[in-house]
Amino acid sequence: MSRRQVLMIDDHAMVREGTRMLLAQGGLDCELVEAGTLREGLAVLEGRPDIDWVMLDLGLPDVAGIAALDRLRHEHEDVPVVVLSASEERALVLECINHGAMGFIGKSATGDTLVQALRLVFAGGIHLPPALFGAPATAPPPLEDAVLAAKQEELLRLGLTPRQIEVLDLVVQGLSNKAIADRLALSEATIKSHVAASLKALNVRNRTQAVFVLAKWQHVPGARPGPSDA
Repeated sequence: MSRRQVLMIDDHAMVREGTRMLLAQGGLDCELVEAGTLREGLAVLEGRPDIDWVMLDLGLPDVAGIAALDRLRHEHEDVPVVVLSASEERALVLECINHGAMGFIGKSATGDTLVQALRLVFAGGIHLPPALFGAPATAPPPLEDAVLAAKQEELLRLGLTPRQIEVLDLVVQGLSNKAIADRLALSEATIKSHVAASLKALNVRNRTQAVFVLAKWQHVPGARPGPSDA
């Protein structure tokens, strides 16, 4: 399997270099591509269709905050995004999820937490600050294969079909119904039906709550779908 290509968009060269070292030390098999502004990051994505993931700093000098995430998701909707931010306020975390981020990592996190968080999302999991769920900040995420197995098993137990689980995975990545329909060669109406079935099975009202509930499974042992206050 080829190495994961990860684009890190952050205006601090020391942060980018430190992240590169941490990924190597953590044994993550990925190549880190760097950009210092959103403009540079978008140019990289245009010329590098092999980019698998984006790590996006919300404090960029040219386009900051949710606006940067919105533009990135609009122009490259098929590339999953993990947000990096100096703030871990609940409202900001949930807003990032609502705007298509698959994960959120606070810049106050330790190097080990960063590596574990990326290992989790690479495995198909969702990383949000553990404190969001009342869990200890040091709570370790599951191993890669455990994430995938547990998610599949739980979702099948809830009555979702393999196709609905496939659609839900793409929803979590922030893709729109149209983008999912294009990728799976299905009609938008069919995708909408699958999304509705997934939300109903998870007992949530929208995509943001779905991501929140799925992430909660990983941070709170024994957690199951239920009404979400996301």
